[in-house]
Amino acid sequence: MGYAVVDVETTGLSPVRDRIVEIGVVLLDESGEPEGEWQSLVNPLRGMGAVFVHGLTDADVADAPTLADLLPQIRGLFSGRALVAHNATFDVGFLNASFARAGYGMHVPREATVCTMELSKIYLPPGRHGLAAAAERAGVATAKRHRALADAHTAAGLLRHYLNAEADGVRYAERAFSRSGEAVEPAAWIEARGAAAELSWPDFLF
Repeated sequence: MGYAVVDVETTGLSPVRDRIVEIGVVLLDESGEPEGEWQSLVNPLRGMGAVFVHGLTDADVADAPTLADLLPQIRGLFSGRALVAHNATFDVGFLNASFARAGYGMHVPREATVCTMELSKIYLPPGRHGLAAAAERAGVATAKRHRALADAHTAAGLLRHYLNAEADGVRYAERAFSRSGEAVEPAAWIEARGAAAELSWPDFLF
């Protein structure tokens, strides 16, 4: 079914202590063409914390749905798709922690994810691997940084760049390694799509 490119903004850096305050999703087909997008503010049911990063305040999210309220929509967006993010460990870690807190048996495994940050080590010339730096080297336009949908669009642009680079046989490395030492293979999205297609999430009971 393709890809769900996701970005979350949060109250801080810890999936255990902090919470999601905004989520943006860009849907792409298997060739990287856009199929839709979705975004929502999220009420974290606590203080906002990292206002200096995303600019969102307590007042901005006071009337927003909680993450639990959004689970049916999120499930529909993710179902059957590989999950893509820039620094996927961060975004997917927050999502999985949120699913667990909501008591819903939805879990995105590492095998079903694609990290555009790690793949930048294969498909971009050497340089910094943050979202803005990678996008600049790839020639991907960026909008307002540290807002969820804008960053998801940037990550989607990076994925399209990698898809095209692989099709053209352009690589700057034959393998890369994540911060945790795990190998990152070229065209990792193929395996991720296969893993995503095999996921079976439970139906909602609320």
